[in-house]
Amino acid sequence: MIGNMTTAALLATGCVPVKAQETSVAAQEAPTVAAPEAQVRGRSVLHPREGLTVRVPANAVYLGAERFALYGVADCEIHLFVEAGPDRRVRRLYWVHFESYLPSRPDSRFTYGDIDRRMNLLGAVTWVRGSLMDTTRPPRRAGSDTERVRTMIARAGYTLPPYLASARLVRLLDDPKGTGYGRRELMLIHAEDLAERGVTRDEAVGDDPENRLREPFAAETIARAAAAFRVKAR
Repeated sequence: MIGNMTTAALLATGCVPVKAQETSVAAQEAPTVAAPEAQVRGRSVLHPREGLTVRVPANAVYLGAERFALYGVADCEIHLFVEAGPDRRVRRLYWVHFESYLPSRPDSRFTYGDIDRRMNLLGAVTWVRGSLMDTTRPPRRAGSDTERVRTMIARAGYTLPPYLASARLVRLLDDPKGTGYGRRELMLIHAEDLAERGVTRDEAVGDDPENRLREPFAAETIARAAAAFRVKAR
């Protein structure tokens, strides 16, 4: 995701952060991008150029893919899976996200090393953060990836609960030393209905203005996310 706002702020507001110098670019017409590059086979997302396969649980239902120029500065590809009850209310969400800065932004970098926790997960250095996804708030900015995901869910006939416990796991694909800075990312977001976790909103985040999950709930949420995905290099 572009910029260096915390994941909590992103998920709470539905707005993907953008660096100040990119604001003018975002206002321009977005460049055209090709159709989704990754292939989906069952519950697996295979990305030929990145040489990665991401697998989600067998019970997940695939809702489709979106590929677009995020704010005119990054090539963004989303593949979305959900688990839901008979009422089509989402219980769990699996968001598989490939993103890279466009060649027109040669000096731009993701800066997870400044904002997220470094862990070794899914076979590589991963930058993680737990937060509360608040769907009672509309997306603050048009064209965000969060807006796209909400639209995909609604279009498929599903609804979201008011709050979901969410974890973001990011692998920078051009950062072999694990510095936290790079131009290409695989981002995995796992979110669960907070009510099914048996936790209230106040218990999960208290009065944190950025909706960051409290410990040890945050660590538990990150662990559940890591267990939900499988990533294999080809």
